[in-house]
Amino acid sequence: MELRPNTILLMALAATLAACGQRPEAGTSVSFTDVAQSASRQEDRVSVEQLAEWLIEERKDFVLIDVRSREEFANASIGDARNIPLAELVTSETIASLPGDRKVVVYSNGSENAAKAATMLRLAGLDAQLVTGGYNAWQERILNPDIPAEELDGESPQVSAQRAYACYFVGDRGEGGAERAEPKPFEPPVFEPQQEEDQPKLPPVGEESC
Repeated sequence: MELRPNTILLMALAATLAACGQRPEAGTSVSFTDVAQSASRQEDRVSVEQLAEWLIEERKDFVLIDVRSREEFANASIGDARNIPLAELVTSETIASLPGDRKVVVYSNGSENAAKAATMLRLAGLDAQLVTGGYNAWQERILNPDIPAEELDGESPQVSAQRAYACYFVGDRGEGGAERAEPKPFEPPVFEPQQEEDQPKLPPVGEESC
């Protein structure tokens, strides 16, 4: 069977980690078969919606790792993620600095590099999971959900959740969210009788803001 270059690279990295005396610990056996079976059952990934819920709940059973470049991380990131570029993730010092008693959730811009990172970390004995779709999916589905107008009428639970995520992470309730200008005191408009019918109608009930 011909091995793909990525597979050969991961095997070499796994051998390097083992030679450095890092995880897996004594009595623990982690193989490519174990990792592949976990991936086929999709046990090695979380959706951006799941991640949003974990962050809102302030769960302490995972750490979030951003494997993108330092420049990309400086421009935007998720929550209180720690930036460890993919090339630096395989050093023995980095592996030793990651917790063995919590999930290690990794993300990149998409899924490919995060999948590589999660595979390397799993081979090192860590409970690593990747964020499906990465930061691109986070930006599209959490920060800027595109909700069709027709779905706002009789709002479904899914749409309500999308709106809640966007309000939390982008609105003034989200830590590090976008700053909003101070609202001006409300001044009721004064219309002449003949002008009232020319004014724009109020938006439908389902279009309220955060």
